[in-house]
Amino acid sequence: MFWKFDLNTTSHVDKLLDKEDVTLQELMDEDDILQECKAQNRKLLDFLCQQHCMEELVTLITHEPPLDMDEKVRFK
Repeated sequence: MFWKFDLNTTSHVDKLLDKEDVTLQELMDEDDILQECKAQNRKLLDFLCQQHCMEELVTLITHEPPLDMDEKVRFK
């Protein structure tokens, strides 16, 4: 018996990137964001290299998150 495999599956990250109003926060909440970066997902890398994303990433790295922020996002 032959099994059918769909090797052209689109990741959830790619689906998010297809939205015209996707935010960095939405992407950062995805569990497979690091795997997509490691796989050199071109759409994701192009999005992350945009000026506004780079500025937001630097801010996220260099500033403490607000205390009232949801713990899941705060310590992710």
